[in-house]
Amino acid sequence: MRANMHRACVCFFGVATVMSGAAWGQAKGSLFGIDYATSGYLRTDIAINTNDDPNPYNQFGDPFNQVTVTRTPGNPGLPVDGLPILAPILREGLPFSVPLGVLTDEIQRPQKTVTNLFNYNVLRWEQQLELRFSSALRFVGQLRGIYNLREYDDDFDARDFRNDQGMIEGGVPELYHGKPNHYDYRVDGDDHPQMFEITGRDYFVDFPALLLEYSKGPVTVRAGNQRIAWGQALFFRVMDKVDALDLRRHLILDRALEEYSDERVPSLGLRVTSQVASTVVADAFVKKFQPSVLPNPNTPYNVIPTQFTVHDMYAEGGYDDEVNYGLRLKGDYGYWGWQAMAIRRFNDAGVFRWTETGVDKDLPNDNLLGTILNTYCATVLNAGTGCGPLLAQTAFEVAPTPVSVVSADEWFWYAADVRLGGISALNAAIDEFPAAQQILARSVGDDFERAHRELSAFFQASGGLRGHIARDYYQEDVFGLGASYVTETDEPGSFFNQIIFNLEVAYTPDRAFTPLNLSQRPLRSDETEIAFVAEKYHRFTSGFPATYLVFQAMHKTESDLFGRHLSGYGGEAVKGRNTEKAIASGVDGGATYVAFAFLQPWPAYIWELSAAVLADVRGGVLVQPGLKWKPSGAFTVEGFYNYIDGTTWNDNPNDSTLSTADFMNEFTMRFTYQF
Repeated sequence: MRANMHRACVCFFGVATVMSGAAWGQAKGSLFGIDYATSGYLRTDIAINTNDDPNPYNQFGDPFNQVTVTRTPGNPGLPVDGLPILAPILREGLPFSVPLGVLTDEIQRPQKTVTNLFNYNVLRWEQQLELRFSSALRFVGQLRGIYNLREYDDDFDARDFRNDQGMIEGGVPELYHGKPNHYDYRVDGDDHPQMFEITGRDYFVDFPALLLEYSKGPVTVRAGNQRIAWGQALFFRVMDKVDALDLRRHLILDRALEEYSDERVPSLGLRVTSQVASTVVADAFVKKFQPSVLPNPNTPYNVIPTQFTVHDMYAEGGYDDEVNYGLRLKGDYGYWGWQAMAIRRFNDAGVFRWTETGVDKDLPNDNLLGTILNTYCATVLNAGTGCGPLLAQTAFEVAPTPVSVVSADEWFWYAADVRLGGISALNAAIDEFPAAQQILARSVGDDFERAHRELSAFFQASGGLRGHIARDYYQEDVFGLGASYVTETDEPGSFFNQIIFNLEVAYTPDRAFTPLNLSQRPLRSDETEIAFVAEKYHRFTSGFPATYLVFQAMHKTESDLFGRHLSGYGGEAVKGRNTEKAIASGVDGGATYVAFAFLQPWPAYIWELSAAVLADVRGGVLVQPGLKWKPSGAFTVEGFYNYIDGTTWNDNPNDSTLSTADFMNEFTMRFTYQF
């Protein structure tokens, strides 16, 4: 009995924590015989950037902005003796088996580097409504609205470069052809892939919940737009596999103790919960598949380099007609508990690959290589006025220099940073696209120097290239087991009394990952994820309420915390000094993370101190201290700081996970009014 009561207390605490960013007020009444309850809050969120380094995945944060890089062109596949003259070119291809000093040049990305003061500055309103039609039937609705108050004088605008080799073409215009778009979620072929949201460049309105709930005896049925949270880890999602994550608003930088409550993507579904035995509960669902939503290009928390255009195939690939379904059984026997789940789902993270651009644009004729290749395409291949028709069938678009990759050094730096293979990605972009081979591109094996020269040749000829990648989704089966135990000691008030231990294990056979070379075939391997959680309330002194404490550890055998395969780790690329160390070596032994958090209320609950720490054992740490002040029942002020260092005890940032986010150090303030 004590164990079950304590478990119920912790469950209640978790619900309270989820809402702690804005505790709900409540108004109740009856109208036309229908009981109602409504609550809501108005909140401002302000995140102040404390990092001197800008987001490297945005145009104004590219580490090669205004950095001089030397480019020496070459083509490793078709050597020709003698000087480069037109006849051998037309006969045998680009005659650059060795560096040609006469064509060596220097290039700078002309963009300035900009670090803005505010990462996040929004006004947020949420309203919840419950209608009780009978003791068995009720309606639950939740409306969320966000308006972006953040205005930058230095926001990137792709239209500023319309006179430099034309505009960016291809991709969704709202995302790539103008100023940053903070909230529109667009996929190829569908402007509204989330039916219960209305968005614009600076606003976001949706219904996280819009459902009917029917409860009769041991059975509860929920039908409508809803979210489902399984598992209970802070940073880790071992059993929490039902819903995707929406990262457009504040990425994963909200309070860790809120456990992704604001990030889970709602979707249409049916959920049935039933007490199938005195100690066993069954929980089954079927839901429309919705993918995770990534931040848009050039927004503060963007994580995909904006020199690449993403084609999300959610609609055109037919994934918008797919469903996820699963079953979980959960039982409690005194101090022991267990759970088991089986889910068939489409992995919401998606898998990325090279794709054709569809952009017919010739190489510029303002340089020797561009002129030679256009002449070759037009006269020998009869491709038109130049190489445009063939380039449209490759993964690369000729684009203005400020919005494209312009050097091999830049290429290899980003490949290592995003955990891909710089050489293998080049080979796949050539071998899997015959049109690239027609334009005399050749794969380079594993030779770094040959890859560097060939990239330099095509960057010179084009002035700059944008890569195009597609995002597909693959179905998988996830099987999970969990066990829990609540300690019981004879000594009242002992620290070791009433600790809840949880062990969660998930196994996914033949999981699809993004391949290091962005090939059309995904990288597949079996993955096991294990999480250990220990949590409890403990009262250290009678003058203060109990402190909530939680310790967690997670191990993944194949991928990192963000779902990237570990074989892409280990590349070492230094700005302006690339060597063969830029090639990913991978890491052995899987990925392991540990986390710790606590929450300490003050007497009368006017103040609340919290902290959360996440560490990658290979190096890297996220520390989040926080303080909340509640001067009255309606007003709350809270602040928390995100400190991220990806190389805390590791010199190479690409050996650990958190280096991806170590430009995101920031202080967040929330001012909330509940009504």
